[in-house]
Amino acid sequence: MCSGPLVHAQDFPSKPITVLIPYPPGTGNDLVGRIVGGKISEYLGQRVVADNRAGASGNIAVEAVRRAPADGYTVVVASTSFSLNLHTIKSDFTLADFTPVALIGKLPYTLMVAKSVPARNIKELVALLKARPNELNAGQGGPTGTTFFLTESLKRAAGVQIQGIPYKGTSAGVMDLLADRMHIMFAPMVTSLPHYQAGKLQVHGVTGSKRSALMKDVPTFIELNYPTLDVPTWFGFMGPPGMPANVVKVLSSATAKALQSKDVVDALANQGVEPGYASPVEFEAFLKADGAMWARQVKEAGIKPQ
Repeated sequence: MCSGPLVHAQDFPSKPITVLIPYPPGTGNDLVGRIVGGKISEYLGQRVVADNRAGASGNIAVEAVRRAPADGYTVVVASTSFSLNLHTIKSDFTLADFTPVALIGKLPYTLMVAKSVPARNIKELVALLKARPNELNAGQGGPTGTTFFLTESLKRAAGVQIQGIPYKGTSAGVMDLLADRMHIMFAPMVTSLPHYQAGKLQVHGVTGSKRSALMKDVPTFIELNYPTLDVPTWFGFMGPPGMPANVVKVLSSATAKALQSKDVVDALANQGVEPGYASPVEFEAFLKADGAMWARQVKEAGIKPQ
C-alpha cells in the first residue's frame, strides 16, 4: 500500500511546481520566488509557476499551502510575517503544520527618513524626536507588521515618542514619505533602494552584521548601538505537512544549487537580498528561534491575537 506514494516521490518532479507568493508582484517574496524558482526550473526540468495569492497579511497563501496535497508540487515563499502572524493573528495552524524545505536568504530592513526632516543621521533624528515629542509621524503596517514592531523598538530604545500612521501596505506609506506627508518609516531595502539611489529620501540605518554593498554609506543598527532594530526579513520555501523526505531533499538541494548560481546571486543582490541557504533541519531550528523572538516582541508590545 505504501509503494504508490513512494514511487511517485521517487519520480518527482513529473509535472509543474506551483510556488505561492503571499504578497503582490514586486514585493520581496515575489522577486525571490521568481528569481530562485526560475533557476530551480532549469535544474529540475519542470516549470516552476509563481502564483500571487495576496491577503490576510500573507496567511491566504500560507493556508492554501497547508491544505495542499503533500506531494511537493505546491510550496510557499514564506517570510518573517509567517512567524509574526503566528502570534498576532488568530489562526488554526502552527509551525508544526508545515514542512520546512529551505531557507533562501535575508533582506535587510532600512529606516527611511523624509528629505524634509532636519536630521542627517540617527543621532540627530533621536535628538529631534526628543525635542519635538509626538510632532513627527511614522508609517506602520498596523499592529501585525514588522514595521510596527520596529517603530515600537525604536521608541523604547531611544526613549522617544512618535505618532504612528497605519497603512495597509508599504507602497502608500512610501508615497506619503516622498511627498513629506509622513516623516519616517521602516521598510525592506527592496522598497527604499530606488528612492535612496535617486536621492529622494534619507536612510539612517540598515539591519545586518555588515553594511550593504548597495548602501555603503549607511551604517548598520548594530554600529549605531541599536541592536534591537536588527530584524531583517527572511525568505524560505515551506510545504504542506507530511511531505516525503526524498521530495523535500530534491527541492531543498535544487534551492541550494540555485543559490550558488552567479546569475541568481547577482539578481538577488540587485534587490538587496543576501542568499543564505539552510537545510530543512536547520531551517526548522531557525523558524523555532524566530517564532520565540517574535513571541517576546508581541508580549512586550501588549498585542493580543486578533
